[in-house]
Amino acid sequence: MDRKGIIAVSLAIAVLIAWMVRNNQEMSKAAKALPVKVTEVKATGGVAEDKGLVAPVVAESVVVPGVPVVAERKETIKTALVEYTFSSLGGGISTALLNQFVSEGDRKMILNEFGSIPMGMVSEVAGEGGLAPFEMKVEGNTVTFDRTDQRKVQLTKKFTVVDTKLPKEAYVVKLAVTFTNRGVEPIVLPSRYVYTGSAAPVHESDLATYTGFMEAGGKFINTTYFDSGWFHAERPTFTVAKESIAWAGVADQYFTTLVTQVPAVVTGVPVVKRGGAAWATRFTIAESRWTGTGHESRNSTAVRHGINGALGLSAITLAPGESATENFEIYAGPREYGILRGMKDDQVAIMDFGMFSIVSRTLLISMNWLKGVLGSYALAIIVLTLVIKSLLWPMQNKSTQSMKRMQLLQPKMTELKEKFKDDPARMNTEVMKLYKDYGVNPLSGCLPMLIQMPIFFGFFGMLGKAVELRNSKFLWVQDLSLPDTIFRIPSLGWPVNILPIVMAGTMLWQMMLSPKSGDQSQQRIMMFMPLIFIAFCYNYASALALYWTVQNLFSVAQLYLTRNAAPPTLQKLVVATKGKK
Repeated sequence: MDRKGIIAVSLAIAVLIAWMVRNNQEMSKAAKALPVKVTEVKATGGVAEDKGLVAPVVAESVVVPGVPVVAERKETIKTALVEYTFSSLGGGISTALLNQFVSEGDRKMILNEFGSIPMGMVSEVAGEGGLAPFEMKVEGNTVTFDRTDQRKVQLTKKFTVVDTKLPKEAYVVKLAVTFTNRGVEPIVLPSRYVYTGSAAPVHESDLATYTGFMEAGGKFINTTYFDSGWFHAERPTFTVAKESIAWAGVADQYFTTLVTQVPAVVTGVPVVKRGGAAWATRFTIAESRWTGTGHESRNSTAVRHGINGALGLSAITLAPGESATENFEIYAGPREYGILRGMKDDQVAIMDFGMFSIVSRTLLISMNWLKGVLGSYALAIIVLTLVIKSLLWPMQNKSTQSMKRMQLLQPKMTELKEKFKDDPARMNTEVMKLYKDYGVNPLSGCLPMLIQMPIFFGFFGMLGKAVELRNSKFLWVQDLSLPDTIFRIPSLGWPVNILPIVMAGTMLWQMMLSPKSGDQSQQRIMMFMPLIFIAFCYNYASALALYWTVQNLFSVAQLYLTRNAAPPTLQKLVVATKGKK
């Protein structure tokens, strides 16, 4: 690889590192809470007043302005995999406890743990006036909420919990929302928002980019979207309006809550009449709230953000006595590719694998298949790495031979650079001519690295969101989805992670064995590569460091196997010319 190629690769990696550092800083810098207008909560009797307070608010009794305060009622429905808690305030699912997943320690994972807006809550203005009291009726696995407002509009919500162990259905709650005009005049409902609930970091060290909101056909809006930037001030909300939005959802690193509108069916034919807007806003999780729910905190000044979201529906007009029913499915469960890709409206997009999505999906499918065969995700990653490196072996060998020929050509290149040091244009021309005369491609040494980079970033995008890896152990690694921290330096709190250090060591070992090409300055640039990869892997899922360590060891073994092969010869090419007749 020549100097320009090395510098280009290094700069590209440096830009990605800068992007990561910026998002890591989001977790510790000071920030202001963003407002979400809700109704003030009072434990006393009387009439509630709309104060426009900021969220989140933990409600015990609340109603809309002008309506007497009513105490909250909660009911729980348990299934094989999920424990849903329903609240009469807002008429929705206040939390969903996932029995098969832990958050920290032995605590079960709770979705919407920090949000004040229930899943399935409905309001006519995004973020406003939704925590009204409903009459609640529970029959088996069905919960019905009913309320009639001052306009004589009756809102009935029927939640049906699916009790099954089938992965594609076990985390789904069906919701039917019915509006009925009980008045004597037609009424227009300009908009309705069905809320997804909230998402928040699972661990203290989670990247800010993992927590966010997405609507069908849109981009993943993480919590850093609301920060002030070079070209915009701090943004309190995210809103979008477009036709036929099938679903909207919030997600953290490993879990998601999705609200999907089921299209109406007329005589067996689906009618495409779906959401026309989406809304999201960020809120700040107080330190007392974070630690009060059993989460670990090593930095009491850290600012942690959650996000609320909603799917907006198109306006409807109801004649006196007329009803309109809209059906939804609420998915509250793991952000698991195998489950999400089975959904009909491309909900798998909320995995947000990034620009190397195709690579990430292929690697995840392959890893899960190998785990089914081998019984271990660590072994699956190791075998998958060996398969990839075996496929690249011929190219790697060709690259090694090319680097050796470049090494033999180095003295001649040095002569040219000395001879034409005062004429850079001529020097470059002569160097390129030298490459051509001896049939050496200066970029051939770069090719294996350029091919491996999409694979590396595919692993990077996939392993950071693969809920399957949670609690998967390997040797001293307790959880492949987290850094393999064995202890923290006292007083400083800095983690000591072994796998990234081993990875850097194997990378240096590989570089020492590889043929040296280019001048000293180029070789010095390459020495920074282990540091760059440590920056990527140190506080990331240990599975990524495991992958790169295995591929380094494979390359080392390959270099040992080929180093006794006959050295390449450096021969000037003879260009044949046809004689004239």
